[in-house]
This record gives sequence, C-alpha cells and structure tokens, in this order.
Amino acid sequence: MATDIIGALGAGSGVNVKALATSLVDAEKVPREAAINTKIDDQNRKVSGYAALMLSLQDVKTAFQKLNDKTDFSSAQASVSDATILSAYTSSTAEPGRHSIEVKQLAAVQRTGMGSFATSTTALNSGSALSVRLTINSVAQTSISVATATPQGVVDAINAADQGVTAQLLDTGDGTSTPYRIVLSGPMGEDGVFSLSADDETGTAKVDTLTFGGATAAGTITVGGVELEVAAGDSAAEVATKVMAALTANDFLTGNTNRSVVDNADGTLTLNWAKIEDGDATAASFADTDTTSVSMTSATATAYVAGSAVSTLALDASNFQEAANATVDVNGLTLSRTNNVLDDAITGVYIDLLSVAVGTNVELRVTRDTTTITDNINNLVSAYNLAIADIATLTGARSEDEADVYSGSLKGDSTVSLIKSQLRSMLLSDSTTASGTMTAFRDVGLDIDRYGVMSINATTLSTALTNNFDDVVAMFSADTNSQTEVGTASRGIAGDAIVLINDLIDSRGTIASQSANATSRISTFEDQIAALETRMASLLARYTKQFAAMESMVGQTNTMRDSLKASFEGMMAMYTNK
Repeated sequence: MATDIIGALGAGSGVNVKALATSLVDAEKVPREAAINTKIDDQNRKVSGYAALMLSLQDVKTAFQKLNDKTDFSSAQASVSDATILSAYTSSTAEPGRHSIEVKQLAAVQRTGMGSFATSTTALNSGSALSVRLTINSVAQTSISVATATPQGVVDAINAADQGVTAQLLDTGDGTSTPYRIVLSGPMGEDGVFSLSADDETGTAKVDTLTFGGATAAGTITVGGVELEVAAGDSAAEVATKVMAALTANDFLTGNTNRSVVDNADGTLTLNWAKIEDGDATAASFADTDTTSVSMTSATATAYVAGSAVSTLALDASNFQEAANATVDVNGLTLSRTNNVLDDAITGVYIDLLSVAVGTNVELRVTRDTTTITDNINNLVSAYNLAIADIATLTGARSEDEADVYSGSLKGDSTVSLIKSQLRSMLLSDSTTASGTMTAFRDVGLDIDRYGVMSINATTLSTALTNNFDDVVAMFSADTNSQTEVGTASRGIAGDAIVLINDLIDSRGTIASQSANATSRISTFEDQIAALETRMASLLARYTKQFAAMESMVGQTNTMRDSLKASFEGMMAMYTNK
C-alpha cells in the first residue's frame, strides 16, 4: 500500500513539516514565477500594441493612396445649357472646357408593320409550315422556318432566330375585325434598313449530283470555294469522302443549316441546296489547284421550283419609322453615329442625345470638381491625427483596466518614437516632385498646432486648387499613374509616403520584426516557467527527504526517551515498593 510520506511527517516532532516544505518552496518559487509572468504579459501587450500600430499606419497609407495617382485629381463634372436636348457625364479623363453641340438628327430604327389578323392564332398558309427571310442592309439572312403558321408563331420564330430584327404582335384596338398587327424593328442606325419575304414552302429545292475522279498526285483541290488536300492514289470514292468532310466542317454548310451533303460511297455526292436561300443556285465551283488529276462534274438531279409568296405577310408599303443615323455638330464638326450616344467626341465625356434642335447650339461645360480632392486631403490629415493619437495611447500610461491591453503597451519603445518621427516627416517634408510654387504640404494649407495636431486651412487649399492645380497634382503624385513601389524614383508626397509605410508594415518590415521578437521572448519566458517548475519540484522532493530523515531521528529519540522513562519509573517503583 502506498504511503503518504509528506502526510506522515510530523508524527515524531509534532510539527506540520508538509506545510513547512511547501512554504519553503513557494517562498522561492512564487516571486520568480510572478516576475516571469509579468514579463510574458508585457510581451503579449507589445504584440497587441504592434498590431494596433500597423492598423493605424494602414489607414494612413489608404488615405495617401487616394492622392497617389494623377487620375485621383481628375474629378470633373459636366453641365449643359439645355437638358431637354442632351445630357452629359464625365469620366476621370475629362478635361475642363466649353463645347458647342447642335443635334440635327437622332438615330432611329426602322419600324414596319405587316399584315392584319383577327387573332394571334389566325391560321396562315392554310395552317401549313412556311418560311420567312430577312434582308438587312442588302445582306440576305438565313431563311427562318415557321412551324406554327400563326401571327404569334411568325413573331416567335423571328425573335428566336436573333438575326437583328425583333418582332411584336400588337392589338391595335382599332375596332375592326382584324386588329392584330405584326410590327418589326430593325437594328439602330441607317445600316439597319431591312426587308422581308415569305415563302409557303410549296417549292422544290435544287439537288445536284457531284461526280469525282481519282487523284494521281497529291495536292490541293477546291470545291464550292472550300480547299482540301488529296493524296496520290486516292480513289474517286476517297476523294468524294474528303470533299464531304471539308464541306461539312466549313461555313459552306455550317453557315446555312438548310444545305446538306450526302456521300453515296461511289465517288459521287448529293448536294441538297437550301430551297429559300439558294433558289436556282449555280453549280458548285471546282478547281484542281495543284494538278492532281481529280475531276468533278455537276449534274442537276432535281430542278429548283420556287414557292409562292404568303400575301398576308407582306410588309407595309411605308414604314412607321425610317432607319437613320444620328447627326450632330460638335464644335463645328459634323459627326454621324449609329446610336444616340457620343462617347468619343470629347475626351472623357459621355453625351446622350435626347431630342433634335436644328439651329440650337447647346453649351456643354466641363468644370473641375475639387470636392473629392478636398475630402481626400482632409481625410489624410484626419488619418494622421488618429495615428498620432493611437501612438500616444500605446506609449502612454498603462490602464488599470485589465481588459485594455493597448494602453502603455509600447511605452519606452524607441522604434515607435522613430515611426512617429517618420510619420510626421511624411507630411511636413518638401515633396520630391515639387512644382512651381507648390513645394510641400504646407503650401496647400497644412498647419500644425503646439500639441502636434494637424489641420487644413480651407481657404488656402481652395486657392491652391484654383490657381495652381497642375502644380498640386505634381507635388502629390509626380504627375503619374500606377507608380511602382520599387526603386528610388521620386514619387511625390503620396508615393514616397506609401513606400515608407510599406517598409514599416510589410510582413518583413520593421513592426513585424519587432512583433516577432516579442513573440520569441514570450517563448523564452515560457521555457523559464517550465524550468522553474521542474527545479521547484526537485527542491520539494529534497526538502521532503531531509524532513523525513529528521523525523526518523526525532522518532528514535522519542522512543529512547520513552524507554528510559519507563525503566526509571520501574526502578523507582522497585525501590519504593510502589
């Protein structure tokens, strides 16, 4: 059975030697452990303080970034003398100036009506399938098959084809027995003029038989405008198969899904022309470019027969609206556009044309908007003041609030003092890209009071932006965009500050290194705590052993004492007859 040695101690001496041993160990351990834990707490607070400092500097960097590019100073606004004729908007590339604009014509789409119908489901072409074909700007489009031969079916088929013309079926409510009309709208601009034809599909598509000869030499042949390679010794059937593969992969077929080719496996191909698009097509062309001895003959197997027009789908003789380009004079130069937006006439200005006003010159004025610039400069000064206030808290007195791990966490830290000095210098030093009378932040109204708090004189700033705008831009941004943060170039107030802050807050920068050092010290102190625990446990064991020996000696002495006492008492009793 296990014995509680410490608990058993004191049995001989009457002293609680267990408590005595523990007290002796604690007398040495507790103050040392408290001192190390205080150091750990100090380093943990440093890590928290460095993190807070990095966040403050990041805010300052963000504020500088809004003044780092030339485009950050390019805010402009547009105004027009008559907003019923046109409206205008600016981008960052707009330059101040005045412009004269006369709107002579607006761009428009062709709108044309077609047919009159009793209902949306009125049968067309006796209910049989039909096809329609659009021609846009003199270019015939692929025919559109209309499986559901009704006004709504025609509209759906045209819209599904997505060829640039859209269709609507409208109930005019005109009180007649045929109030429904199909209205077609073409692409915007004069190139959007279109026409439409309808075919009842009673005609017959042309079919040609192409017969090929074999190749005696390798080279290129051309069929229907499509080039392909043949090899020496290819039979007629092999040549025909290669021709079919080439036509199938080419726009000859893929561009017109109503055409098809069949390989008859005997050196001939059956070419089915598109009934509507091709009509009475001429024979497919052939050329033996490289003298391969391949030959091709074309014979008409089925002659083309045209279908009949669907009279109820004829377009109106006149349009509701004609296709037209916008015509506008900008600063005396006449421009023509396919839509009612001008985005290239004046750099950085987008103009929406709203109405025609021949003979009326609308003044468009682009003025510099310094509101955003003023806000960004004031925000930078505010970010600086907040960062300095944060530094004051971090390096000030330690708070009695245990939850406040930041106050005083970096007190006496020389690195923080250096960073504070660098931060101040970013705003007070001369710009590396001074321009004209603008040499430093103070020239746009920066001021600092006796407590180190900075502010901007609104009047001075406004005057600088009005009278020396380009110099202000150069002083802050070096008159450039997207500056590199590598190298020793002069980057202006903002660019130089961003590089310096990056060096401080980078993952391998000054603050990160200090934080890593604090973390390393915490690890060292934790190792010291562990070593102290081990050493104190050994000391307790040593004390226990020593007290055990002492108790054994005291026990033996007490036993001898009791034995002698008993002997003496026995002898006394014998001599006294007691």
